[in-house]
Amino acid sequence: MNSDERFAILRSIGEECIYEDELRLLLKKKLDPICYVWFEPSPMMDIEQGIMKTRYVNELVKAGCTVKILMADWFLQRHPKIGNNLHDIRTIGHYNIAMWKAAGMYLEKVELIWLSDELNHHGVDYWMLALDVSRKYTMKKNGQVYLFLHYSRFFFKCFPFSFNTQTCFFYHRYCEYMSPYGPQKLPAAEIFYPCMQLAVILCQKVGFSITYTIFF
Repeated sequence: MNSDERFAILRSIGEECIYEDELRLLLKKKLDPICYVWFEPSPMMDIEQGIMKTRYVNELVKAGCTVKILMADWFLQRHPKIGNNLHDIRTIGHYNIAMWKAAGMYLEKVELIWLSDELNHHGVDYWMLALDVSRKYTMKKNGQVYLFLHYSRFFFKCFPFSFNTQTCFFYHRYCEYMSPYGPQKLPAAEIFYPCMQLAVILCQKVGFSITYTIFF
């Protein structure tokens, strides 16, 4: 499979490719670029997290990518309904992995990395980077990143939402997620969260990454 064919596969699953020329060049230079996949364990997997992510990952593997799924168990401790028991969170993560296996994901060709283990080994470097990112972000930018990190733009490929409708949709979903805190009692962890997630991505030596959907 040549680089053009591999590029076509990646573009078929990627809603948006910000740097197409750079992606083409990467595929010409490297036969197995590293693709980082972000996933927060979820006790209730939806179709996008299960079926669609399985499809995305399998297509990445077919395109010759080295796929690494980072199970962001450590970040799930901020969830008000789950708590900070990492053992329970990891159990949820193993449940999610079993769901991917049942959906047909090529798990034998994928590396699973647990974020809590990574932070135990590289905590000093990570937190310095997270603080550096936070100094360069405004609150407005932070809020925009928060929304798009949490809720997939996959829906907007299928439904003609206006910008205002998107904003209301995100806000409604966010309020559901943050219950019982509600928007009036926003934990500081949620404000810092986008910076922490971006720092994790920057710490990884990757060619490109995806979160709940494909971002190039």
